[in-house]
Amino acid sequence: MQKLKGAIKRNLVNVPGWRTKRKIVVIESDDWGAIRLPSETVLNKLEALGVDLGEDHYIRNDALASETDLERLFETLTSLNDSRGEPAKVTANAIMANPDFNRIREDNYENYHFEPFTETLKSYPEHAGSFELWKEGLKKGVFMPQFHGREHLHVQRWLKGLADRNSETSKVFDHKLYALCSTASTEHRKSYMAAYEWDNDKDREFTLKAVKEGLKMFEKFFGFRSLTTIAPNYTWNSEMEQDLFNGGVRFLQGSTVQRSPEIGKNGNKVIRHYTGQKNGLGQIYMVRNCRFEPTADPKKDWVDSCLNEINTAFRWKKPAIIESHRVNYIGYINPENRDRNLKLLHELLTSILKKWPEVEFMSSDQLGQFISESR
Repeated sequence: MQKLKGAIKRNLVNVPGWRTKRKIVVIESDDWGAIRLPSETVLNKLEALGVDLGEDHYIRNDALASETDLERLFETLTSLNDSRGEPAKVTANAIMANPDFNRIREDNYENYHFEPFTETLKSYPEHAGSFELWKEGLKKGVFMPQFHGREHLHVQRWLKGLADRNSETSKVFDHKLYALCSTASTEHRKSYMAAYEWDNDKDREFTLKAVKEGLKMFEKFFGFRSLTTIAPNYTWNSEMEQDLFNGGVRFLQGSTVQRSPEIGKNGNKVIRHYTGQKNGLGQIYMVRNCRFEPTADPKKDWVDSCLNEINTAFRWKKPAIIESHRVNYIGYINPENRDRNLKLLHELLTSILKKWPEVEFMSSDQLGQFISESR
């Protein structure tokens, strides 16, 4: 019964919207540039504090990508070319800034301060050359940065959590960590990770300002505007789309469901999307219809499941848009995590090329432009 439900869901995702006879594969990977765990030492300190880390795969494996992480990922991607001679590639949805913990502490935890992710990289022991590698991956056509947000953090909620200096939030702050996932946290609170989920007018104003600043930072870092974006936790109010449009965004990555916060109402409004759908500004939605998240469940056969999802997408003449978070390719905390998953990624890409030799690897912005031009 469970397999039948899964098959029905896979097909339903692909029914509505734009179609193409071309076999297109896009890998969308979120969280690049955002901090998570600073080091393995901090992981041990959290356990000593009594924090129940459980099976939280993010807190145990995720971190800023080190030079070695990037080099190994690029080696895997450049080793495989599609029918046009294009290498396999990852759309690296990037966060532009992280909290400046020292300045926040100096300001008595009352006001928020941030630093560009490029500065954060310099403070990590194996990351000084990481941003140069980002740019090298961009030149090679295997690593395409796109905008994910200024922060992956709901700043106003976090500051409220810091007001209690005995809270879990404060304890992990002292280790330059801003949040534990809900599976590990002992606090009963709304998500710190849903950066665009506004609870009141103050949140709304802060979020809209952060988005505008973040888009400008992106253009400064990379020398071009981000044509696509993906909201943290798939949560955003449609009002934001005007500011995204003004900042150059023409295509909206996401899942089938948008969680839209409504001030004064409990919970988020659910808005459904499909690939090729347009909003009033002419921006085009692109919906993920495949998953490759081996760190989330190492026992699952992710290669086989992803190939089945790709097959379904192609049967409905849809591009295969694969969700695959950064955590899968990080070995700075746990090298085995990176090494195991890169082998699986290579197996997946090799299987795709064998089964569909006419396949085309694209980044999200390339797919968006293709959809736009084919109408």
